[in-house]
Amino acid sequence: MIRTIWFYVSFLLTTLYVCIAMPIAAALDKSGKMVRYYALFWCKAARNCSQIELITETDAIPTNEPVIFAANHQSQFDIPLSLVALEQALPAFMAKASLQKLPLIGRCFNLFGNISVDRSNRRAAMKSLDTAAAMIREGRSVIIFPEGTRQEQHEELGEFKTGTIMLALKAGVPIVPVIIEGTGDILPKGRIALSPRRKVYVKALAPISTEEYTLKQRNEFSDMLRDVMNKEYMEMRACHHKQA
Repeated sequence: MIRTIWFYVSFLLTTLYVCIAMPIAAALDKSGKMVRYYALFWCKAARNCSQIELITETDAIPTNEPVIFAANHQSQFDIPLSLVALEQALPAFMAKASLQKLPLIGRCFNLFGNISVDRSNRRAAMKSLDTAAAMIREGRSVIIFPEGTRQEQHEELGEFKTGTIMLALKAGVPIVPVIIEGTGDILPKGRIALSPRRKVYVKALAPISTEEYTLKQRNEFSDMLRDVMNKEYMEMRACHHKQA
């Protein structure tokens, strides 16, 4: 309980500080470096305030081209911890449009270059995919969560949404699967108290080319990607639970 209270109090204060400082930094530094600094500072604060030990394996990430990172999703911690693990790329992420409407946080969301998706409006959602694809082609990597939302069961990955797969095919860049294991145990969907677990593992797999697939083959690509990620996730989970 003490850990949970410490996390929410310290992280709330950090979030307030970042929400005030980031717009000022954006106005003073047009290069965007200060905005990225504060975004990463906020993500690292989530790790430090929660006392999570982040163990990463990211040697497979390409350094000479933009990519799409596809990660599984089980907890609110997935966004900050994945950005810390992928610090060398520091990708933008796609998230539900409601985040953009939050006071202070919504402005920081936009300053970092994140892309909001209105899932209730198909036309608006497709426009968001086109915006993201253009951003990627210009050199900015993006992280997506193909399951669409946080999963409540953690034994295997949920079904993938083909909409996020279409982004990779539209952009024509490789997908780097990212496996996150442990966040769902620490702070699962529907709970506010942190569990005793502290270790989270993030592993980037080898890039998967999209060149051999067309938009008509998005379901085939989605199934293949899920199979690759689910196999690795289940192996990681079995290994780490055995060690525990």
